[in-house]
Amino acid sequence: MASNGFIRTGDRLMAQGAALLQWSIAFAIALAGPVQAQAPVSYSVTYIELKASSVLAGRRTLRAYGASSHKEYGNLLFEVLEEIGRQNRFAILEAWNNRDALNRHYHNENTSRILGQLATMRIAPDDRRMYEGLFTSASNNRSDSGLVYVMTHVDVMPLYKDACAASLKVMQSESLHDHGNIAYNVLRQEHELNHFTVAEIWASRQDFDRHVGTIHTMSFRQKLLPMTGALYDERLFTQIQ
Repeated sequence: MASNGFIRTGDRLMAQGAALLQWSIAFAIALAGPVQAQAPVSYSVTYIELKASSVLAGRRTLRAYGASSHKEYGNLLFEVLEEIGRQNRFAILEAWNNRDALNRHYHNENTSRILGQLATMRIAPDDRRMYEGLFTSASNNRSDSGLVYVMTHVDVMPLYKDACAASLKVMQSESLHDHGNIAYNVLRQEHELNHFTVAEIWASRQDFDRHVGTIHTMSFRQKLLPMTGALYDERLFTQIQ
């Protein structure tokens, strides 16, 4: 009987200890409060086409736009780019720490003023698209005249959106190891989940050209072709100086 009594007493002590542990955990969670999910980084890409007679003035305006936007709260990246070989075509690649910061940027007085100035110079409406970062590295502003930026719009048929995303993930992981690669970010368009933009940065044009000829790049292009819903739109840019 003594042995049975000892077992029952031990069971009670173990149960009390478990209850105390559960209460302590619950109390700690209550003190900590609800866990706040971190808002995802919000991306935007804008393509701008100006009249040939407005290129110089447009370049000055865009340079000032970039300088002021870098200073705004929540900005992570604001690169103003000029297309190589097409000096009247520009692109703006942006990253903000959340969608609210991006929205505030587009609705502030300075942005409205600058976009109003550019409206008198352009030959077509600005093409702006909003994105989520699908496979990305850290976003930060750079200032190096030798860098080559590559912006590629990848449009696949809706049926292949997941297969394309998987192929782009493999492509990113391999391309990050290519000589001269500085960034390789895969963005997916909001509300159009079969539309992607790949934003690359290379140390030189030679590094990019070598990357294009690698086995993994050619394999990716071959796998992508049956999925595509539009032309593979790849454009090369440099920073506005």
